[in-house]
Amino acid sequence: MSHTTNFLHSIETDTIKQKKRRTRLVRIIFLFFFFAILFWIMSLLVACAFVAVQILDAKEDMLKAKAFAQELVFEDAQTSLQEAVDSFDSARGGLMVIDSVKWVPVVGHSIELFADSIDSSRLFIEALVPLFELGTDLMRLAGLSKEELAQIQEGITPEITFDDLSSETKQAILARLSASAEDLDLLLARMDIVNEEIVLLSQNVQIEPFLVFLDPIKKQMDQMRESLGILSIGARLLPDFAGLDQPTTLLLLFLNNTELRPAGGFIGSYGVLETFAGDITQLETADTYTLDDAAASEIVRIPPVPLQTYNATTKWFFRDANWSPDFAVSSQQAISLFLEEVGFIKDLTDIPSAALFHGVIGVTPTYLSDLLAITGPITVGSQTFTSENIIDTLEYQVEFGYQLQGIPVHQRKALLADLVNELKTRLYQLPSKRWEEVLAITQKAFKEKQLLLYSANPQTQEILVNVGWAGSVSSSTSDTLMVVDANLASLKSDPAVERSTQYEVFKNASDQWIGRISIAYNHKGTFDWKTTRYRTYTRVYLPLGSKLIRSSGSWLNDKTQNPTKTIGSVDQMDELGFTSFGVFTSVEPGEQNNLVFEFQLSPQVIEQIETGQYDLTVLKQAGSQNNALTIDLDFDKNVTHARPSEDAQEWGDDIYRLNTILDHDLEIYISL
Repeated sequence: MSHTTNFLHSIETDTIKQKKRRTRLVRIIFLFFFFAILFWIMSLLVACAFVAVQILDAKEDMLKAKAFAQELVFEDAQTSLQEAVDSFDSARGGLMVIDSVKWVPVVGHSIELFADSIDSSRLFIEALVPLFELGTDLMRLAGLSKEELAQIQEGITPEITFDDLSSETKQAILARLSASAEDLDLLLARMDIVNEEIVLLSQNVQIEPFLVFLDPIKKQMDQMRESLGILSIGARLLPDFAGLDQPTTLLLLFLNNTELRPAGGFIGSYGVLETFAGDITQLETADTYTLDDAAASEIVRIPPVPLQTYNATTKWFFRDANWSPDFAVSSQQAISLFLEEVGFIKDLTDIPSAALFHGVIGVTPTYLSDLLAITGPITVGSQTFTSENIIDTLEYQVEFGYQLQGIPVHQRKALLADLVNELKTRLYQLPSKRWEEVLAITQKAFKEKQLLLYSANPQTQEILVNVGWAGSVSSSTSDTLMVVDANLASLKSDPAVERSTQYEVFKNASDQWIGRISIAYNHKGTFDWKTTRYRTYTRVYLPLGSKLIRSSGSWLNDKTQNPTKTIGSVDQMDELGFTSFGVFTSVEPGEQNNLVFEFQLSPQVIEQIETGQYDLTVLKQAGSQNNALTIDLDFDKNVTHARPSEDAQEWGDDIYRLNTILDHDLEIYISL
């Protein structure tokens, strides 16, 4: 019996031992997988941190490359670019560990998109290498010593600037830059392709968690691309505007936009600018009236009717040349009138002149003011010009100040040449890291049409038109709107007049497609030495075939000459490929006036609306302020897509509404 009991006990003990062994094995397996999973998770976290650090390092390397380029140390910039590429490669390697979770739904696709973003960023950086190689070549040609380069970098008054280089050196530098134009264009094309890929990837919601790392890099890329774009355009314009191969003579127009005219502003002053091999070999400026008055008795050209009617002139003077809102057309007219008047004058001693012009540069005080914000105050003679006072100080000096200083009337605007030359010198003396600011201000001026160029060379002019630097009146969309003011005999009143424009499209009770333009003028000034009642001849430009139905707000003349407020007529004509309606109106200080034009849309616009697609270009007048614009389009059918987009609260109906500031030409695309 005891034998049986011991036997059963032995069996029970073996069973317990087996259970314990199985439990121990399960625990070991569990611990193995637990630590394996823990190690895997830790590896993922480390890999994620490693990738993040490498991307941040790439961003820092890009910033270093940019800083070195600003300091003109392009070899070090290239080294930093290579370090950025290496960082992206390391980040790509770190993603191999993270790839182990690609089997997880959504996460896997997000990782693939992130990897694509890294690859695209790497390609973008590699695309910059030829640009820095070009910079190295240019610095080699300049032949600057380390001490001279350090002075430029630090912004201390340098012993040598670009202006001090020999003509041969300047010509070699500009020739190398000009010869690189096609390479720069190819580089831009590559960068645009890569940039577009990055933009598309960043719009994917699955990559949103990674944008905190990619957005700063994207911002740096955009800035580099913008600077490169200006450099590429400049390389193509050098031969015609810098006198690279032969001396170039340019007509410089100072467009006073406080007295707004169709192509930028009243031509109160002009300059004759000669360049050769990158040098400004001559710059003379003068009062436009000096030229006009000397030739007045011989002039027989008849000005446009509005100038005769509202500006009390029977002759078309050079100062009124820019009647067309298209800067190229006005430039050609200015050259023609200038050369004609010069031909009438026997003694040109005090009148800057030339036998021909290769191009025209139009500049408004707005651009000069922005440049002074960078250089700081400039003193010319007894006058100190700042960004804030240049417009008023310059205007006062040429209207009244010259008399107090005993300056002859024909020399009252000669200080402009001194101001421009000193401004050029101060810009050359800026530290190299601030050159990007000058490029940005210049790009802004071209965009807002405060700086305009015209070339008599058709190939160069085509480039200017394509890049938007020509102030051209053209459109690739079916619908177009442009409002053009011409200040006629109302002093320098434009800064005191606030403008806003509203453009509406709708169907009327007769089932006709109608357009309506409302222009509000709010005169916030008072009568003083530079401000009076605002007198403007206003034209609106619309697609050919637009038919006027009615208008309101126009006057036969201003309050003093038309006390009964007789309504003025509307001038209709086709010009520049558009139909225009023109009227005169006037606004007293402290008062408001609204101009309204209602018209049938042109057949081409109606056809586009009815096919479910609509596009519109709103052109900004050269020299004009950045005024308010409201677009209100009722298509009688739902708007399915629009660029630029409406505010979210406006979505889901048949009306497109946009409230914006017109600071550049605006294009709108709508699907119905």
